Amino acid sequence: MDVHDILTRFPSAKSSGSGWQARCPSHDDRTASLSISTGEDGRILVRCHAGCLTEDIVAAVGLTLRDLFVDIALASTRKFKVVARYPYHAEDGVHLFDVVRLDPKDFRQQRADGVWNMDGVRRVLFGLPDLIDVTDVVVVEGEKDVLALRGLGRAATTNPGGAGKWRDDYARQLVSAGAQRVVVLPDHDEPGQRHAEQVATSCRSVGLTVVVIALPGLPAKGDVSDFIAANDRAELDRILADALKADVAPREAAAATAPQPARRPRLERSLVLTPASGIVVKPVRWLWQDRVPTSALSLEAGREGIGKSIHAASLAADVTRGRLAGVYFGIPRSVIIAATEDSWSHTIVPRLLAAAADLDRIFRVEVRTADLIETTLSLPQDLDELERVIAEQDVALLVLDPLMSRLDSGLDTHKDSEVRKALEPLVALADRTGAAVLGLIHVNKSTTTDPLTSLMGSRAFAAVARAVLFVMTDPDDESVRLLGQAKNNLGRSDLPTLSFRIDGVKVSDTGNGEVWCGKLEWVGESHRTIREALNAASESADARSALQEAADWLGDYLTEQGGTAESKAVKDAGQKYGHSASTLKRARASLNAVVVSRELPRRSFWSLPREVKHDGTNDGTKLRRLGPVVPWSRDLVASTQETSIPILNPPVGPPDHGTKSPDVGPVQSVLDTVSATSPHVVGADPKPPDTLAPAVEMLDALLF
Repeated sequence: MDVHDILTRFPSAKSSGSGWQARCPSHDDRTASLSISTGEDGRILVRCHAGCLTEDIVAAVGLTLRDLFVDIALASTRKFKVVARYPYHAEDGVHLFDVVRLDPKDFRQQRADGVWNMDGVRRVLFGLPDLIDVTDVVVVEGEKDVLALRGLGRAATTNPGGAGKWRDDYARQLVSAGAQRVVVLPDHDEPGQRHAEQVATSCRSVGLTVVVIALPGLPAKGDVSDFIAANDRAELDRILADALKADVAPREAAAATAPQPARRPRLERSLVLTPASGIVVKPVRWLWQDRVPTSALSLEAGREGIGKSIHAASLAADVTRGRLAGVYFGIPRSVIIAATEDSWSHTIVPRLLAAAADLDRIFRVEVRTADLIETTLSLPQDLDELERVIAEQDVALLVLDPLMSRLDSGLDTHKDSEVRKALEPLVALADRTGAAVLGLIHVNKSTTTDPLTSLMGSRAFAAVARAVLFVMTDPDDESVRLLGQAKNNLGRSDLPTLSFRIDGVKVSDTGNGEVWCGKLEWVGESHRTIREALNAASESADARSALQEAADWLGDYLTEQGGTAESKAVKDAGQKYGHSASTLKRARASLNAVVVSRELPRRSFWSLPREVKHDGTNDGTKLRRLGPVVPWSRDLVASTQETSIPILNPPVGPPDHGTKSPDVGPVQSVLDTVSATSPHVVGADPKPPDTLAPAVEMLDALLF
């Protein structure tokens, strides 16, 4: 049992800092006062800040104090560094278990569900799905040797546990897969020789032809990988071909004189049925708790320059330090990044430094051809080699930035069938290795409010991915970015949208100058889902567009009318051009236009703003406008809120310019009169009473 098994007993648990917070089941907890984390020795730490005893807390969820201690095998691995993880799969591709290589050199086996024991787990050959319908199979001692041979195009396998651990069932698995001939390449030591004899005897007992070859020139305790490193591929091909030819010739001669049983014609394709009862049920494991699953493809989408790559660098850094809430929390793992849009020396490494990544655990991946030509990763062409290095380097996260550039150039990224030719094998690789694959993808320039529809290219990108993160600008604050869950097939659909800023930081001071880059700083959570944020952004963009069009029209209209027009005439004319009355009012405010009343009975007029120079003449600084004040009083003179009439004593210049404010004495006397007469709001729509008519005329004369 590990921390994630424990967390299943606390449905309210949410990631918080380096651990989790939950409501304590031992008392009526409404504030999530229970903290859950892992200690350095692997123990699970449970603490109620309200004072409940740990034994009462675990008992309330059906556990004991013993359950808070991880398996002894798991605890012992914390003394070592995990250097490689080799996944084992059944014939149908179902992940059964991993062989984990440690440093100092040791090997442990871990079930697919993360438990460090193999009770009830079926043992199979390494790479068994790749042996289906292969007639000639090479058996070696160790997963590293299998991957080395696979890199040379040879079908190879090994058994879990190493020398002396072969089972007769492994020979039967070879027969069921379609093998006819087996070549055993033993390690150059006594245990290796005994193991080869055991394999050969077992395979011959089920009718397989077996050849054991001692590779020439191996050092003491040397293996196939040592031979490949010291010789070229042609030498190994020659040795294998000669061995098979020497064995096949007499066998074929004997077979020619023997009666031939009727055989079913070999089919290019056949159906394989597996009952559901034979499929191992596995829990979803999360690289980033509830957001990015392991063993699957996830996408991170957003416009160019929005911060996707910076967030990916932050995520990668957390993985290498074991500080990302998820299945590897407290367990540093490696990351492979395939990135072509940004410079590694100028951009990517500085971002990783800013995020405090363990740079020894982050790898740039490139491809070198047999002709020593350097090129970029191409999918699905390079998947076999990619799987090999993922296993060798204990990789938990593969970042493809951008994903679309990693697809073979011959594939049309706008056709579902062609995109799936690259993505579906990539998903299968993720499932076999247990790695999380994160593909960064741009969005198109459409105005859709559906984040999945906005992804560039074929809909297959969104369909194949099990999770889609979406990054956008906060419609309420352009300095903030929102990161939300646009799709989450394997987990919660109610995850909060996170918000972050990108701050500039100096990460190095080289002899050639300072190195600066962007660093992600989490701000908190948004009250909106990512779809709601897209709707808000779309609405505000539409509103800004309509407002700007209305403001342009209103400015032209009032100018044509000499700067002033009756409000009713303005609204009637504006509606003919598709501008609503409410939009025209906002356009009037954006132009700083003013509303004045003239003549009796009262008629409202809209006027372009008057301007005063620093000397008080009418063509300098724009007049500010007064806010609503009830009742009218001297306070009205000092107000600077936006309404529909100009302020009476605007600051027309800095004090050191020798500015002289206009004389407001006559105006103030009018205000005093009005204050004693009526409580109406300045600029309000209701018509003032007739008793205010003299005051309105006086203000009009004084101001306009």
